Amino acid sequence: MSVKHIGDLKKTECYGCSACVYSCPFGAITMEQDREGFRYPVVDEEKCTGCGKCRKICPSICPKDMSNAPEPESYAVWAEDNVRRDSSSGGFFTVLARSVFAQGGVVCGVVMDEDFKVFHTVATNEKEFVPMRGSKYVQSDLRDIFPKVKEFLGKGKKVLFTGTPCQIAGLYAFLGGNPENLYTVDLICHGVPSPKFFKKYLEYQNKQTAGKVIYFNFRSKDKRGWGTQYLLKTKTKTKTKTKTLSLDRYGKHFMDGDCYRESCYQCAYANASRVGDLTVGDFWGIAKSHPDFNSPKGVSSVFVNTEK
Repeated sequence: MSVKHIGDLKKTECYGCSACVYSCPFGAITMEQDREGFRYPVVDEEKCTGCGKCRKICPSICPKDMSNAPEPESYAVWAEDNVRRDSSSGGFFTVLARSVFAQGGVVCGVVMDEDFKVFHTVATNEKEFVPMRGSKYVQSDLRDIFPKVKEFLGKGKKVLFTGTPCQIAGLYAFLGGNPENLYTVDLICHGVPSPKFFKKYLEYQNKQTAGKVIYFNFRSKDKRGWGTQYLLKTKTKTKTKTKTLSLDRYGKHFMDGDCYRESCYQCAYANASRVGDLTVGDFWGIAKSHPDFNSPKGVSSVFVNTEK
């Protein structure tokens, strides 16, 4: 099989959103890992007809025009304590999800399975949704989530989709716009390390503990609550360990920003004009701007970007 990359698309330009894969009418594109573990589109020249649809659909080559986007409204939000306990900040995503479930809709978000693989999936109820809570500081595998979103929308279902801004831009490109029943939430993104890097880190942790990691939390609130000193929490069968993210080997690379996908360093979507209907993140600085609303249990920062 003869292969090539899409046109002259460079690694610094590809977000790995997979919109091209599911938009190719000839099934000529697949996502394959490079040596760092990031997935990039590869074209089978024997199947490719040169129609150019992949280039027209690419949110990097043809980015969404945000020049006329209105200034968003901003809010500080927190949910009840039992929700915030298992959330990275104020638990706003859970509040949204409950609203969508109550209307018979579905939620698309990121989970980490028992093998610590991070990927997008669909939840049809709150029990299935629970693993989607909490930050996962690694690029998620989108798998076939775009076609699934299209299928649910085609059935008249409301769909809540959360992800990095570039993933949402890719979803819009695949769908040909922002359909009425789709609600998107983009994250204030710090950049994404690769799944391969995370896997190697876990192998290192296994050696350090002379055991096997059975639980991992990027943003534990157990000891210090919510704050700027993120805590990693790791469990083996015999030991539970917490460590400040900036002092951990994986966490330090993440915070220093030296392990991200190449496109993260010049991302067209890392700006104040947001691509999602809503934007969520931690409300750092709430203690100074609104001290009465501050809470060690977590506060979400929410931007309302569209009328929807």
